[in-house]
Amino acid sequence: MGYRKIKLSVYMKKLLFSTAEYYKPYTYKNLHGRYMHLPAKNKDAKRTFVLLYGQHATLERIEPVASALTEFGDVYAVDNPGFGGMEPSFLINEYPSLSFYAGHLNYFINRYVPVDRKVTPLGISFGFQIIVQALHDYPELQYKTEEVVSFVGFVQPKNFHIPLSYYVTLVFFVGNLSKSWIGSKVVAACMKEWIVLNIYRVTRPIQIKLKTLPKAEAKRYSIEQAWLWRINDVRTHGATAIDFIKKNDLTSIRLHTNAIHVGIPKDHLVDNAMVVKELNIIFKSLTSYDLQLDNHAPLDLDSREKLLDILPQGLISKLSMSVNQKAITL
Repeated sequence: MGYRKIKLSVYMKKLLFSTAEYYKPYTYKNLHGRYMHLPAKNKDAKRTFVLLYGQHATLERIEPVASALTEFGDVYAVDNPGFGGMEPSFLINEYPSLSFYAGHLNYFINRYVPVDRKVTPLGISFGFQIIVQALHDYPELQYKTEEVVSFVGFVQPKNFHIPLSYYVTLVFFVGNLSKSWIGSKVVAACMKEWIVLNIYRVTRPIQIKLKTLPKAEAKRYSIEQAWLWRINDVRTHGATAIDFIKKNDLTSIRLHTNAIHVGIPKDHLVDNAMVVKELNIIFKSLTSYDLQLDNHAPLDLDSREKLLDILPQGLISKLSMSVNQKAITL
């Protein structure tokens, strides 16, 4: 069955024609997006990471994380359909389910990562769910995987302890309304930059991130958030949010791979202790590390140096080891 011709969005055109040299055009099922490959900066590094973000992100936003990981190996990162400016699966009449994203990740690894590399898939938040589903749906991927890394990942709806106000906004406004075609148009109309900026300005005193920032930094952060709300497909955002808050449950999966979990004990959205218990059951073995942050947003660490500074020494030592003889360097 052929796909109908897709017209590139204004945002996608802007991204494809004004990106750094290590950002490359990428296509999956005729959906256009991007991927990047950063070589290892440390000549002694050995790992090959496949970095997958969750919602509300772009390759630019995860670049500090990717850059930090180049201390331990080379890093591949790819857009998810509907996020980062990549065209959504709805354009080809496919729902953005975990299984759809699992197929996308499996395709990317097999198509773009050299066949002789053992990979370390690293999933941020919702991205980790996609990795777990991919390893389950494509068992052969487990043999190519060295270890899996959860970066504030979660595996089922009960992992969340979301404040009521946040839950109502996320489920009923961003979720239930946005996941329909008509509703997504309404929400998108409300996501104009000036509206989003004013929402962040008014709510700054009660937002965990914004209230701690100086005024100038808060404004810069709000502008970035307004861009993210525009670049990420509203309908995909709503559908995936509803799924992982109310539906996606991976606790029955059993994998023959080892895992690393990097969690935040003070995470304001996810019960980190519960996640650790469940990952111990899902994976062959688990090593867990804590980050001393105050929210569920490690992507707010806007530089390679900030992230490397807070990584536990045990995690640094573990990531420095690999079954690969060396990573891909310049």
